[in-house]
Amino acid sequence: MKKYLFTLLTALFLQACSDDKSTNTPPVQAAQKTASAPQPSNKQWNGSTLSEETIKQVQEDKYNYKQCVYKEAQKQGYQRMDSRGATDAIIKQCEQTLAKIRATFTNAGVPEVITDRFLKKTRVDMTRKILQSLMFAEASRKAGATQ
Repeated sequence: MKKYLFTLLTALFLQACSDDKSTNTPPVQAAQKTASAPQPSNKQWNGSTLSEETIKQVQEDKYNYKQCVYKEAQKQGYQRMDSRGATDAIIKQCEQTLAKIRATFTNAGVPEVITDRFLKKTRVDMTRKILQSLMFAEASRKAGATQ
């Protein structure tokens, strides 16, 4: 098996190293011709332009979102549900709190792409934490631990 793998890798390496004389254009120039370079926008955003007030407001909104998720997860109704379904319901209940971060970023002039990326990361991080804690609680209930 090692011989076949070595032979295959050697053949691929030799193929990659061989010069193809059929085209006169170097591969780098050919790639540059086919892929159009993105045009620089006139309105560029620099992350360091956020004011201290905006950063503090985002941190406060994010803290409020986490508190909303944790308080919602403490409700007894979610213990009877499947942990994945409960996690989805908890995250949906606190979506309005997360929207406040979007408003803060929009007021500060942050581009939509960056705002969406930040909100997605925040939502995914909280979803993972809550899912993990709900799965742990469900496993402990099934094992007979009292709560």
